[in-house]
Amino acid sequence: MGGIMGFFSRTQISTPSSVAREALPWSALALLWLVGLYMRLPILIAPPLAGDIAEALSLGSAAVGALTTVPYVVLALSMMLAVRFARGIGMLRALVLALVIVTMGSGARGLTLSVPVLFIASVVMGLGLALMQVTIPALLRDWTPRHLALGSTVYLNGMTVGELIGAGATRPIVLKLAGDSWQVAMLLWSLPALMIVALLVLKLRAAPRRAGGVSEAESGPRRGISLRSRRVWLMGVPLAASVGLFMATNAYMSSILDARDETELLTLALLFYNASPLAASLVMLWRGRRWITRRWPLGIFAALGVLGLVGFLAMEGWPALIALVVSGFGITLELTLIMALPPCLERGEAVASLTAGMSFVGYSLAFVMPMVGGWMAEAFDRASLSLWPMLVFAALSLVAVCRMPMTAREDDETAVPA
Repeated sequence: MGGIMGFFSRTQISTPSSVAREALPWSALALLWLVGLYMRLPILIAPPLAGDIAEALSLGSAAVGALTTVPYVVLALSMMLAVRFARGIGMLRALVLALVIVTMGSGARGLTLSVPVLFIASVVMGLGLALMQVTIPALLRDWTPRHLALGSTVYLNGMTVGELIGAGATRPIVLKLAGDSWQVAMLLWSLPALMIVALLVLKLRAAPRRAGGVSEAESGPRRGISLRSRRVWLMGVPLAASVGLFMATNAYMSSILDARDETELLTLALLFYNASPLAASLVMLWRGRRWITRRWPLGIFAALGVLGLVGFLAMEGWPALIALVVSGFGITLELTLIMALPPCLERGEAVASLTAGMSFVGYSLAFVMPMVGGWMAEAFDRASLSLWPMLVFAALSLVAVCRMPMTAREDDETAVPA
């Protein structure tokens, strides 16, 4: 065990001076950012095009909403399958294949007017996104071995920017370039991914191999994913809180403001709330390396997410909007710090295993709790109740934050001795 702790103390980035002495791997960081861009962008181009798709295919509101939710559900449920597949062919090969699958699935949605094909393509895209989510953290030890925290922050920043431009640039920019054709717009968004695939292929060909033909991302102990692991749950529950709060707030914001006769604030509320992740990701680029693997920043930001949402529900007008932004800022930093932990705490294939396990728990719970809130709001005819189940869950998740392991295999009773 002492040898393991010594390994992590050497590989983690603990001080700014140690980072400064190492030349930054700019090409790897740029590629990480580009790959991160397509981890959420293909999903979030659907909502801005929802009206056009519904009109062309005669879809109801539930079916249109499913175009966004189906890839997330598939992503959550296929995590375990994804990590086993990645182990079989290698992490970098799996990432190349994953982005090809995402590109094909996303592009196929623009090549059909068949509803079944549209949803099959969304499922395929979700499978590719699951494979991307488990391979990128594992590859950080190959690509940015002396800058793990920075590498994590960069690809998560790319993911945040992808969410913003997917939701914000699709209709005003890409749809106009596509001649107001939603199908062409989806195809246009898929084309840049082919360039990233080409860069990944070059990276694959140039990738150095360790002794025995095994890369750093594929070396290390083979640990299976077990939902009985304390670590998976202690990391997965706060992850569910951050993802679920963001999803639920976006989903029910309109009905809550409408019930308070503040419909005129909806546009600003959506804009400010969905811009808060970008501000949070920029703060992470600035200070994130000092916060990763430390408990106090994670706890503070998780608490801000909860308290900000309580303020939004308790207040009205501009004070409520400010509280909403504080909540979005906090939960984004919480999510980023949690997702950055696996490559800092594990090595080899165990990184992908931990990422898959906690993501399975996190995304599965994040879908259930907002649905409970929607049922309560409808049953009691009170819009604000839609957020309370997720809010209570997020508050209780602070207990998991306090007990979350922040060092290698700490307190994990199911760990396999190394």
